[in-house]
Amino acid sequence: MNSALEVRGLNFRYPDYPNLPSVPLFRDLDLELPAGEIGLVLGAPDAGKSTLCRILAGVVPRFSGGTLDGQVRVAGCSAPETRPFERIRDVGLVFQNPAEQLFTARCDTEVAFALESLGRPPAHIEGRVRDALRAQALEAARDPQTLSGGEKKKLAVACLQAARPSVWLLDETFEELDSRARLNLLEGLSSSGRTALITSAKWYEFFSGRLDRVFLLSGGRLREVRPGASGFHALLRKEGFELGATAPRSYPPGDPVLEAENLRFAYPGEGDFLLEVPRLAVPRGGTLAVVGDNGSGKSTLARILCGLLSPEQGGVRLRQDGELRLMDRASLSRRVAYIFQDPDLQIFLPTVEEELAYGLKLQGLGEERIAPRVRAAAESFRLPGLLAPPALLSFGARKRLQAATYHLLDKRVVIFDEGDSGLGAPEFARLLELFRDPDRGLLVITHDLTLASRVADQTVRLEKGRPA
Repeated sequence: MNSALEVRGLNFRYPDYPNLPSVPLFRDLDLELPAGEIGLVLGAPDAGKSTLCRILAGVVPRFSGGTLDGQVRVAGCSAPETRPFERIRDVGLVFQNPAEQLFTARCDTEVAFALESLGRPPAHIEGRVRDALRAQALEAARDPQTLSGGEKKKLAVACLQAARPSVWLLDETFEELDSRARLNLLEGLSSSGRTALITSAKWYEFFSGRLDRVFLLSGGRLREVRPGASGFHALLRKEGFELGATAPRSYPPGDPVLEAENLRFAYPGEGDFLLEVPRLAVPRGGTLAVVGDNGSGKSTLARILCGLLSPEQGGVRLRQDGELRLMDRASLSRRVAYIFQDPDLQIFLPTVEEELAYGLKLQGLGEERIAPRVRAAAESFRLPGLLAPPALLSFGARKRLQAATYHLLDKRVVIFDEGDSGLGAPEFARLLELFRDPDRGLLVITHDLTLASRVADQTVRLEKGRPA
């Protein structure tokens, strides 16, 4: 058997950092994936999925430090002993957070970068770039920083489609893609004959029948599981990859706590996108889900509702003293929390404790009131030590920290933009329960229609900037 990925007896731990001692992450981990097969690694948040991908790509421990023992071979070469730029023809990695790997000012130059590094002729590059962008429905001149989280993942995938490495490593790539993009990506991989290792904190039904192997990452080891076997879905629920039969709701939804009417917005110079929402209401004590394809305007809508953007037309009202009152941007920003898709856009202080305390200090609270609240939030949101540096936490832990800071501020409306990304459905549902309050409204933006149906009282679908 010709193995594209072969891992034997892998042991790994990161270096100890001040206030963040490391623990062994992998213990005698084995993995084998034959060439041309598609494998899925299911793992809970913080299980080590991203680290495994980065070890296979050769960037860990080379750029992170740490102690690695065991054999890791990718496309016939030792990953730890080969420099990443030497493997560009063989291995491609889409990061869990694609913002970490996008760095140019245009989509076409982003896709062209690897091919230019390989010295390909201009005509060859132009054709590859054009085809990859067309496959992902991305505009060549668009600035990657203006893309939504899902569109950034599409751009990272387009980079791999143009470079065409033999092994693809897709680290939680499916989580923020719409259903059509997910299916196209998986079917494209199947027809290409390339080897792909996908990681995920969720099991999607469209995976059934489209994967060659499924592995469960738990306790530092991998074991293969069979999707068609008896008890498979019970195992998924037990391990935290599927919601149980019910998702609890603490309060029946009431009158709107937030209401928007006749919203209209367009980005200057960004194509023909136009957001037009006649009416949208977030129920008091309840949860509204907003779903839709990548680029349909979900994040744009959320940024208007929280005061980050001003609509060209229409307004947003918030319930104050029993009645809905029109709010300006500053008033909305004080009362509506917006939890970004990318936690690194909102986390900036050197310790978990300082991050949690920052907003409370701005409110004028004294240390004697801040300290117990911070300790309680760290426990409720399962955060590491208060002195731990957020920059070194996992993506899922940074998402929980991001949510905890807003939980402490007690906003009347809380918007979760792809809040389940990096957490998994059961963990996100638990996080929502922490926020539920009879006087607070929650708005959840997600591509997981099953999750939306289970945690939300109402669902709105956007299509090309308009409610469907």
